[in-house]
Amino acid sequence: MHGQGVSAAAHSAQPEPPLTLGALAEQHGLRLAGGAPDLPIRGVCALADGTAECIAYAMGSAQLQALEKTAAAAVIVPEELAAHAPCAVLVTAQPKLAFARIAARFEYRPQAQGVHASAVVHPQAQLAPDVTVGPHAVIGAGCVIGAGTRIGANAVLGDCVTIGADGYIGSNVSIHHYVRMGMAVRIEANSVIGARGFGLVHNGRDWEQIPQLGSVVLGDRVEVGAASTIDRGTLSDTVIGDDVHIDNQVQIGHNCIIGAHTVIAGSCGIAGSCTIGANCMIGGGVGIGDHVHIVDHVSITAASQVPRDITEPGLWSSTFRVLPARQWRRLLVRFGRLNRLEQRLRRVEKASTKHDKQD
Repeated sequence: MHGQGVSAAAHSAQPEPPLTLGALAEQHGLRLAGGAPDLPIRGVCALADGTAECIAYAMGSAQLQALEKTAAAAVIVPEELAAHAPCAVLVTAQPKLAFARIAARFEYRPQAQGVHASAVVHPQAQLAPDVTVGPHAVIGAGCVIGAGTRIGANAVLGDCVTIGADGYIGSNVSIHHYVRMGMAVRIEANSVIGARGFGLVHNGRDWEQIPQLGSVVLGDRVEVGAASTIDRGTLSDTVIGDDVHIDNQVQIGHNCIIGAHTVIAGSCGIAGSCTIGANCMIGGGVGIGDHVHIVDHVSITAASQVPRDITEPGLWSSTFRVLPARQWRRLLVRFGRLNRLEQRLRRVEKASTKHDKQD
């Protein structure tokens, strides 16, 4: 989340009766450093503008000017910013985390609505009593859908799909046969989970498909953004660990294993049979070649190319930052000369070594 908050007007569901500043402090382990405990809080808002009866947050000194001018009813700040707030203050060492947890209380959550009359649910599917199935959704034979899960309009679940409790499957999502998901999994609109992996073999004239006999397993609290794809395995399963968060338009190839708590930003492409460790952060537009192994606690900056294993934790980068076109063209010419320059350097080094031996 890059902004300072969201408009309270964007939230149609609010706790009733309104929350109070004192209650928020107590429930979220925050210190009330200024303002009345009974101050009503009806939503969250951006720091720069602020909204009456809403709460915002600030992280550090870079936001000091916006903080001093905010019209928010209250702010969540670290200790060093508390004296600069012109309004009620909640203090914590992690303002962004506290704000996220408070904002979640104002998030829209539709009530369970049962199975829509136009949905097609196979008689052998098992749905918990409070599952919601939207218009024109299709649920195949042998599916097991956990309590509180919501299936969006036009979503299609193949045979024997298992989804744990409190899941969310967005509209137009396609989940292929035998995919298994843990609890509180969220799949945004238009994503495809468990489609055929990209396995081909050439027979000397054209390409033949290699059967993709594995499936996809998603752990608990996995999030998959809109229009992302996770391919099924060839023989073993593609496995996504607990608390993995995958952004929009990400491609994950067959037989990949993604470790717990890893975050993958938008437009990444991960080729087949890769293993990415736990607690990794993959920036937007990163391309990872097939059969690459990445250890735990690796961060890869945006648009990097990863053709080989990463064996040590830390921050990794590749590619060039944007340059003026004329400068970039000059560099391209120089790149073309590198091979000749290397050969010349080797001849010089060889001659120098020979001269040193003669001496």
